[in-house]
Amino acid sequence: MRTANHSRFYSRMPILACCSLMATLGCTRVAEAACHSRPGTPTNVAVQTLASNSLTFRWRNTTGRTLLEPRMFFDMYMRDGAGHSIGMDLTGTGPFDVRYGSTSNKTFNNLRPNTRYCFSLRARTAGGTQGCISALASNVACATTLPPGTAPISTGPVDTGGGSPIVIQARGTPGNVIVITGHGFRPNAAVTIRVTDQTLRSLFFQTNNGHRITASSSGTLNETFRGVCQLPGILYFAAQDGRSNPSDMTGTLWSNTPMITCT
Repeated sequence: MRTANHSRFYSRMPILACCSLMATLGCTRVAEAACHSRPGTPTNVAVQTLASNSLTFRWRNTTGRTLLEPRMFFDMYMRDGAGHSIGMDLTGTGPFDVRYGSTSNKTFNNLRPNTRYCFSLRARTAGGTQGCISALASNVACATTLPPGTAPISTGPVDTGGGSPIVIQARGTPGNVIVITGHGFRPNAAVTIRVTDQTLRSLFFQTNNGHRITASSSGTLNETFRGVCQLPGILYFAAQDGRSNPSDMTGTLWSNTPMITCT
């Protein structure tokens, strides 16, 4: 698997400024007034080479932050190894059931053997050319299909983001107090807790009230945080204990991602 800098293929300009430049990428002009809240850009795009005529691409969703975003559509861009359009773009394909931080995937079949393909995408709030799309394209993932006659590679199901042994819960209580509990950590392991807001800015907590955040001898966690909510909105929590996860583009084994609504 290799990922390429998406700037070789797609402009990072805002959508309204790039539509004429990127007509070949299926860019759709959407009125500014109708798109005051664009969906998040998919991240961590990766690819699995499955066969001589098949590739599976997967990505991390940064949508699904509210009840209005449980289902999402995507504009998908397929290119050859030189970055040229090959007539396989998809506009507003879906729907996909998403949640913030989950992983979705799309398999392309009927590809040419021993041929390099590159893939990028944007999230869209409605099917076809309707709705609003994310302001930027994702990173680009490239791979080469297997040579003709090669036996298909047997793989398990693509990770959906729900397979971590670390499970946490977040509970808000009066007085701007948030309690994080969980299990599945390594016994006595140092734990890092990530807090992400709706603009995708993140803070990482390794200490709390002057002590190092650490799992218990049985692998559980119970931490009380005060004053985390600074503005109204949603906060997303995740935790890790230093274990690696090769299937995650961050290389880290993260927990699920519960959320708290700050008022």
